[in-house]
Amino acid sequence: MASADAQRFVQTMLLATEQAGAVARHLQGNVLAGEKSDMGSPEAAAVSVADLATQDVLLLALHHALPEAAVDAEEATEAVALFPPPGPERPLAVLDPIDGSLNYLDLSVDYAVMAAWLEHGVYRAAVVHFPAWGETYWGIEGGGVWRRRSGEAERRVSLPAPRPAALLVNSSLPRQTGEALGRLGLELATTRCSAVDSTAPLTGRARGSWVHGQPGRRRSIGFLLTHLAGGIVTIGGRRWAAEDPYTLAPGPSTTAADEEIAAALQGVFEELS
Repeated sequence: MASADAQRFVQTMLLATEQAGAVARHLQGNVLAGEKSDMGSPEAAAVSVADLATQDVLLLALHHALPEAAVDAEEATEAVALFPPPGPERPLAVLDPIDGSLNYLDLSVDYAVMAAWLEHGVYRAAVVHFPAWGETYWGIEGGGVWRRRSGEAERRVSLPAPRPAALLVNSSLPRQTGEALGRLGLELATTRCSAVDSTAPLTGRARGSWVHGQPGRRRSIGFLLTHLAGGIVTIGGRRWAAEDPYTLAPGPSTTAADEEIAAALQGVFEELS
């Protein structure tokens, strides 16, 4: 059973992510890209005042509800200093105020506000809010996955069927990998938003996803929802059991809606290894 702190985290973030999403929607189209100090890609360089404002919405709500938690926040805002440093026995909140910042700045609808709760190095709960879609998904260990959509009552959800014969991939996919995945008979579609690819089987956007490179803690927020809904997540060819990805061997990550596509993706991984 999930801890009382994990449940409180979800209740707090359900409101906070929607508040942050409202801020993001109001600011979209009226902000310019800034620069991060650790730029390694166009996506890493895409930060704006909207990222900073939405993050502080999340942090202030979290500090009010769970001030003893540590945080792994995407941006270096002053509110990060309100929290104690990470420690082995201290729960960790992972926050991404605008996942898909490059999409956001390009006026795309594919961006999200995300948060997850870890205890003892394991993901226990997650919330993903898609502001432009008007949808929020959340899950908690032992409690399945739920969805709230504008104009509808919240309800428990499972993986939808049928799904598009598509596979989401990231923009850094090597040519050889793309060719191998292309032989699966699925349409490859590039996404620049980890919330979209990590939840693809759950939202019905695709049968699965393949992301080149080591997955981080923020992409794993969406992985948890796919995992809790019955989807299959792998990291480096191994089935993911909600561990902190920083403790795992490097390798591509995949999601799959069913065993058939999971086996096909595993075959590609073994072919390329």
